[in-house]
Amino acid sequence: MALNSKTISSKTIIRKIFRDLKPKNDNWIDDAIEWVGEALEHIGSASQLIQKQCVLTVANHKVLLPTDLYYINQVAINNSVSPTTSKELDTLITKVGDLKTQIKSAQDDGLEYSTTASVLHEINSRIVVLENVYFKEDSSMQPLQYGASTFHRSMHCEGCVNENAQYEDTYIIDDGYIKTSFVSGNICLSYQAFPLDDNCYPLVPDDISFREAMFWYVYKKILLGNPQFKNNGIDYNFADQKWKYYCTQARNAANFPDIDKYESFMNQWVRLIPNINRHDLLFEQMNTRENLNRS
Repeated sequence: MALNSKTISSKTIIRKIFRDLKPKNDNWIDDAIEWVGEALEHIGSASQLIQKQCVLTVANHKVLLPTDLYYINQVAINNSVSPTTSKELDTLITKVGDLKTQIKSAQDDGLEYSTTASVLHEINSRIVVLENVYFKEDSSMQPLQYGASTFHRSMHCEGCVNENAQYEDTYIIDDGYIKTSFVSGNICLSYQAFPLDDNCYPLVPDDISFREAMFWYVYKKILLGNPQFKNNGIDYNFADQKWKYYCTQARNAANFPDIDKYESFMNQWVRLIPNINRHDLLFEQMNTRENLNRS
């Protein structure tokens, strides 16, 4: 059976542990958030992920990858966007980073930060508007090729004679950064990410197999570090067996396509004319039905 599109916060899993096991302390909660993320990765289904896109500002050949990135779909550039729009977007992205730092500091110190959070919300809303300029359908986005050169331009020392070599713009991934062959500019990034709630807790598919899998994975990790946490004789081995059982169930449920996905898959593969070289078109209309002209 295919998954529905509903999700719940992993805080629900933590509440279930408190309700069912009645632990005497809560010193494991911060770790539990990370463990839920680990469990989702172990299940490893792409249907758990959400499609995201953003505009990143490259400076000195590089830009940090988004913190919620799981894997990259594609990287592109859009040279048709006006310099004014690009400059405003760059400024706002920098400001967002500063505001997030202020909020984190206020949270750590137990201070009020609602005003800062309100400003952050307004700026993020404006960023969405500006990013839509990059991603609108009639834009001239061009995909970047992944760099195959062993002398990628982003790795050159200053003044290197190879810096002026003529070739198309490319990118590579290195040490948490996207590194580009060009020095500066904005790039459009399409990527997959694990969904998070407003408090950055992982969101879990609202499916009994997923809920049980998360519960038993977190429980077995608690038992691994605190054997005395054992409840009603349930030890680590029992919890591990339960996790493996529900992990398989959750993976099967997540990988089972719904009717629309079946139709999309069929349209991509059952074709008389192969859909090749779609990378340059950002894979648009890959899943449209092929119509034959019999006239």
